[in-house]
Amino acid sequence: MKFWHAWWKRAWSDDSLAQFRDRIAQQLSLFSALLLLPFTINHLVDGRLALGICILLAQAVLAVNGYRLRQGRAVLVPMWAMVLAFHAAILGAVMVQGVNSVFWAFPALFIGYFLLPRKQAHVISVAITLAVPAVVLAAVGPAAAVRALAALVLTLAMLNVVLGVIADLQQALMKQASTDALTGAWNRRHFDAQLALMRPPPDPGRTPNVLLALDIDHFKAVNDQHGHGVGDEMLKNLVKLVVERKRETDQLFRIGGEEFVLLLPRTGLVAATAVAEDLRRRIEATDLVPGLRVTVSIGLSVQAPSHIDQPWLAAADEALYEAKRQGRNRVVVATTGAWTALQRQEMAAA
Repeated sequence: MKFWHAWWKRAWSDDSLAQFRDRIAQQLSLFSALLLLPFTINHLVDGRLALGICILLAQAVLAVNGYRLRQGRAVLVPMWAMVLAFHAAILGAVMVQGVNSVFWAFPALFIGYFLLPRKQAHVISVAITLAVPAVVLAAVGPAAAVRALAALVLTLAMLNVVLGVIADLQQALMKQASTDALTGAWNRRHFDAQLALMRPPPDPGRTPNVLLALDIDHFKAVNDQHGHGVGDEMLKNLVKLVVERKRETDQLFRIGGEEFVLLLPRTGLVAATAVAEDLRRRIEATDLVPGLRVTVSIGLSVQAPSHIDQPWLAAADEALYEAKRQGRNRVVVATTGAWTALQRQEMAAA
C-alpha cells in the first residue's frame, strides 16, 4: 500500500520535463504544422473544404506558436487549448471514420505529457483514455472498445513509468552534481548557487542570514602523519557531527579540502555565535577517528545589506583567518557591516 501511495504521489507531482517544455513545445509545434500539410491538401482536393480549412487553421496556429516560442515570447493559443482541440478532433474522427482513427489517440497521450504540466496532462489523458473507448463502443461495438481501452491504459501506464524513471535519473544527476562525493555535504558549485539566492532582509531590524566558515586546524599534519585515508575518515565524521547539530533549515557545504561553510538562514548573531561555539566544543571533545582529536577555527559573518555572493563569503573567510592568527580553536566574528554592529548590540544586551 505504501509503495502505491508513494508511486501515485510521485506520478502526480514529479515533472521532469518542466525545464525543457518550451523547447519541446517549439519543436513539436513546428513539426506538427508541417506534418499536417498533406492531410490539409488531401481534404481540400477531395472537396472536404470545411475539414481542410480547419486543419489549415490548426497548422497556422501551431506555426505561430512555434515561432513565438523560438523568439522567447508567449504563445498565441495556450498549449492546454491546443491539446484539448486535438483530443476533440480525435473523438470526432472516430465517430465519423470509425476505429482506424483510434490510432491518433496514442500520440495524443504523449503530446499531452510533453506540452502540459504533469497534473494537467494526467487529467486530460485520463479523460481521452475513457472517452475514446466510449465513442468506439457507440460507433463500432464492445469488442473494439475493450481493445482500445486496454491499449490506451497500457500506453498511459508505460508513459508514466518512463517519466518516473527520467525523474529519478534527473534527481540522481542533480544530486551528484551538487554533492561532495567524499563527505555527502553540498559542494562548492551548489554553495555558489545558494549564495546567489540569499538576499539580506530589507532593514536592519529583521533577522539576517549568517555564514560560518569552518576549517580543521593543522589538517595537513594529520594527512602527513596518519595518511590520507585517516584524513578522509576525519572529514566524513566531521560532517556527520555537524549534520547532527545543525537545524533542518541550515545547509552545510564543503568548499575546499578541509574547509566547510555552514549557512544559517534568518539567524541572529547571538544564536549564530552559540551554534559556532557549540560546534567548536563538540569537535574538540570528539575523536573524529579513534584515538585522534582535532580542533577547528570558525569565522562568522552576518550578511550586511551590501553583502551578496562573494563579499559575504570573503568576510567570513577573513574572520576565519583571524581566528587562525589568534591561535586557532576559536570563533571570530567579522567586524564589517551595519548588521554586525547592530547585532553586537544584541549580544551586549544578552
